[in-house]
Amino acid sequence: MATVTTSWDAALAVTAAAPCAPFRSMLEEQRAECVRRRELALLDAMASVPDPVAMARSAHLLRTMEEIDAALARIESGTYGRCVSCGSAIPVERLEFRPFAATCVTCQQPAA
Repeated sequence: MATVTTSWDAALAVTAAAPCAPFRSMLEEQRAECVRRRELALLDAMASVPDPVAMARSAHLLRTMEEIDAALARIESGTYGRCVSCGSAIPVERLEFRPFAATCVTCQQPAA
């Protein structure tokens, strides 16, 4: 009996085989950059006139840092690369573009 391999199976195999070390490095670098940019945004926000744009930028960077921390925790727990909603593999291409992605594209899209 012949085995049929779908693109979905290939994505699962690639994700399962992909080492986490490069992603860990990317995440750590992105987190350090977010910390630096957030510190600058907080300095802008604390100027004599409150800057709502700088405050919003700081809040966005904090959320990004939290997502990065969660991704690093998933690496430690061995669940990195799996969708936290449905459990399917997140394609490597998505992780390369957004290494702190917690969900597959299907689960991230809002319900119609």
